[in-house]
Amino acid sequence: MARALLLAGAMLLGSIAAAVPAQEPPRVVVYPATSAAGDQRGDYYVNLLKLALAGADGHFVVQPSADPSVATRAFANMGTGRGIDVIWAPTTAELERDYLPVRIPLDKGILGWRIFLIAEHDQGLFEAVNSQEQLKALPAGQVGEWADTAVLRANGLPVVTATHYESLFRMLAVQRFRYLPRGIGEIAGELRNYGSLGLVIEPRLALHYPMCTYFFVSRQNAELARRLEQGLRRAQKDGAFERLFRQFYGDAIQAAKLEQRRVFELDNPTVTPSSCPRSGLPTAP
Repeated sequence: MARALLLAGAMLLGSIAAAVPAQEPPRVVVYPATSAAGDQRGDYYVNLLKLALAGADGHFVVQPSADPSVATRAFANMGTGRGIDVIWAPTTAELERDYLPVRIPLDKGILGWRIFLIAEHDQGLFEAVNSQEQLKALPAGQVGEWADTAVLRANGLPVVTATHYESLFRMLAVQRFRYLPRGIGEIAGELRNYGSLGLVIEPRLALHYPMCTYFFVSRQNAELARRLEQGLRRAQKDGAFERLFRQFYGDAIQAAKLEQRRVFELDNPTVTPSSCPRSGLPTAP
């Protein structure tokens, strides 16, 4: 009898094990790594990516790419399935034509609110600027492939371009250009990294233009786009999205004091109002 019971128990356990499918390995989702030491610009987006996929159906692991690459190369690699699955970037008509956007704004448009890094000895120069026409006398700096370069030039603001992000700060320090417009969520970290070059945050002026950052995936990867949208909407519903945004940007919004600045409103010819509406003044929590 005991032998029969043991045999029956073993058969039952075996049938239960057969009925439970083996857990599938997690899907690895790769985003572009950065090459700049101390560059924290992507930290919020990486955390939001993890939050979205943790809340989506499925089992995902998020990790950076093995090799850093500039945005143009990263998008090309993603489009051909070479080592990158998702990129966050300010939307443009060209990107939306070639890739699949997850049309949920990731940072509430604050990347389009720009204040300036300048050389400390140039503070008097900017104290005399009270109009966009006066600002046109001073060249800005940008990376050539960034959408901001096209925005500034379309609004008549001269731009000196660099190939690499890290080069901008030394170029500013040696007056290759006179100001570097940076997003209000980026500038404090950049001042920590490069302030020793004699750079400061200009206190009076700001630029504003529509700029909406989305996750993009390959057009062949619609399933990942669906999962990202699913996870982001769930995070919006339960408040986790807003809590993460405040954690990363609440202090920066307050420190920028945009309500006290003279703001020059610019047009963004790289987007349409339907793909990226103009955001309102961000407020600190």
